Amino acid sequence: MKSFKPFLAMIILMVTLSGCGYTQHVVLPGNIKTVSVSNFRNAIPAEQIYTYRSGLEVDLTNAVIKEFNFDGNLRVVDEDRADAKLEGAIIAYQQETIRFNSLDRPQELRLHLVVDVKLISMKTGEVIWHEPNFSGSTLFEPSDEQGLRRISAATDAVQDLAKNIVLRTVEDW
Repeated sequence: MKSFKPFLAMIILMVTLSGCGYTQHVVLPGNIKTVSVSNFRNAIPAEQIYTYRSGLEVDLTNAVIKEFNFDGNLRVVDEDRADAKLEGAIIAYQQETIRFNSLDRPQELRLHLVVDVKLISMKTGEVIWHEPNFSGSTLFEPSDEQGLRRISAATDAVQDLAKNIVLRTVEDW
């Protein structure tokens, strides 16, 4: 019976460790090897655009292309050579206060960048996936240099969103 305990402990350890770790599992149809990324559009309603930073559409498009290149599962090509096309529109740029200080002033803010995005098969025109409210976000602390913090936060939210879009595309998470 004593020799059974180390064997049982080893089996439990192997079962426990086998579930740990991260593996990337691509879920795209096998015929999708290339993607084109259309320029994101600004579709934020005019009455909600007061905090928006101009140029985010270009920044997001470039960040998504860079993230696809970094990921390596899909090759980014021109639309006429692509198996699939990613297109989207920025629909919200929202800032919310997460924490206040003792003087009831914002101490920590969250910036959300929300898009309506979809991946379309170029062969069939069928929508492979569609997310009408997909977001990226970041936290930041306001300061006397509020403009610089917001620019940096917007860049971080763009990066987060780009990564989320690529992960949604190749891993269907």
